[in-house]
Amino acid sequence: MLNQRVMRHWQLPTSASPSQLRSLGEYHPLLAAILWNRGWRDAAAVEQFLNIDWKQRHDPFLLHDMDRAVERIKQAVAQQQRVVVYGDFDTDGVTGVTLLMQLFKAFGLPVRPYIPKREGEGYGLNLAAIEKLHQEGLDLLVTVDCGISNVAEISRANELGFDTIVLDHHQPPANLPPAYAVVDPKRSDCAYPFKGLCGVGVAFKLYEALWRAGIQPNNLRARDILDVVALGTIADMMPLTGENRVLVHFGLQAMNESQRPGLKALLRVAGVEQGKIDASSVGFRLSPRINAAGRLVDARIAYSLLLAPDQAQADGFADQLNSTNIERQALTRDVQQAARELAQNSGQLDQRILVIVGEDFHHGVVGLAAGKLAEEFARPVLVMGKEEDRSRGSARSIPGFNIVNALAECADLFEKYGGHAAAAGFTIANEHIPELEQRLQAIANQQITDAMMVPQLPIDAEATFDQLNLDTLAVLEKMAPFGLENPQPRFCSRRVTVIEARGVGAENQHLRLRLQQGRHYQTAIGFNLGDWLAELPNGSQIDIVYTVGINEWNGRSSVQLTLVDLRLSEGQR
Repeated sequence: MLNQRVMRHWQLPTSASPSQLRSLGEYHPLLAAILWNRGWRDAAAVEQFLNIDWKQRHDPFLLHDMDRAVERIKQAVAQQQRVVVYGDFDTDGVTGVTLLMQLFKAFGLPVRPYIPKREGEGYGLNLAAIEKLHQEGLDLLVTVDCGISNVAEISRANELGFDTIVLDHHQPPANLPPAYAVVDPKRSDCAYPFKGLCGVGVAFKLYEALWRAGIQPNNLRARDILDVVALGTIADMMPLTGENRVLVHFGLQAMNESQRPGLKALLRVAGVEQGKIDASSVGFRLSPRINAAGRLVDARIAYSLLLAPDQAQADGFADQLNSTNIERQALTRDVQQAARELAQNSGQLDQRILVIVGEDFHHGVVGLAAGKLAEEFARPVLVMGKEEDRSRGSARSIPGFNIVNALAECADLFEKYGGHAAAAGFTIANEHIPELEQRLQAIANQQITDAMMVPQLPIDAEATFDQLNLDTLAVLEKMAPFGLENPQPRFCSRRVTVIEARGVGAENQHLRLRLQQGRHYQTAIGFNLGDWLAELPNGSQIDIVYTVGINEWNGRSSVQLTLVDLRLSEGQR
């Protein structure tokens, strides 16, 4: 079943004068136009942005409590204390555990990992795990990508006699947990200048702080762990600006040179060539396979992959993850389709927020389905998997509507909830779901305008086909790595002629075009745009929005456009 065609508002850029563009520096006109339209005005700042330097990192001791964390780990090293690293089951958590295990093993500490199962334990610390770890014996618990909200669990750890260091990046609650050290850049009393680190990013800052304090692990260089820093940062959809831009830039270099058996195995099953890894291949090819383990089975498979001691073991774990990811893709499609039908059949599409409950929705993929439906219907979506007495769900929002703030206004209805402006997760008793929907509809009616439900498509610059060549792509690559808050540039070209159009894919769901503008030709691929095929006879003229990439075939490189949207040109509609 084809989705309904989403009509998006094209936000066309304003034209900057030649003198305005020159004020940024002597750059290619397209690059200067993109930078200007994204709000860059200071030439020195542009220079720093385009020329990433390892020195552009911040002092790790600006993070509140980092001094205490270093002091406590120094004690653990001196006394060879027993340490447990406790992380979340997503890619950020798994990579954070991987980094800290490498770090503590390099100190020779007796250390073991703990990654809870989504099914049965859920996100964050839990009291049963605290009791179990105490019985097995430990002196220090270090959390990564979780812990900031676990007041009761860390209080219990204190009662049992072991210390906790929290390394987290989520929004802290009003009352912080009583840990020995709580390191989170989002703490209100934290002066750290960059707030966008993820969990594994905070863990890397601990590594840096230990080095600066003279507590240096044996044979563990930054490049040995920057590969997992890049993997976790991109997977967690953190902004690729500021310090993250530096960490990911050098992390991608590390990935492309890494001898880590687990990474090599992951690249094999994902069909990614080492040496050509970029942020896109990490986000769309590698991280979904890591995340699939925690969503459906056990995230420890992903952890075991990343720390596999040899290629044979790594290949086995990678094959498991690949099979799990195929299952995850099928489950996501099924839940998305069923949730769409429930919304359509119940008349919810007239509402400003969708609350969808399915009897057999797998809770490991409800967030993915909610995200796709929020994009499709241009409104916030909550998707829940209903169990015997409670439901577990995920919410995804649209720009301008803070979903976790909306859930906070209904906090009394949840067993637990958490998240941020764009995404959230929660558990709720089934009896409270009708009231939740009623309250959320009232909030949405107050805050979501008609304009907010029209998807916006920002365009960085207008381009003509004669500007699109391999040399231009090399210039634009100075803006990489691309991701959240620094997306791959989008261009608009008007009145281009369709020379040939054909459907591709098993069900012709994708569109391949041969296009002409003046004397210049380009090839374009439009994923999930196959429903346009009947409207594009040869000779028709269209306006297109696209990104530009390189297509490699038989040893030859050429420019390829990836369509984001298209419409018939004026006079042909």
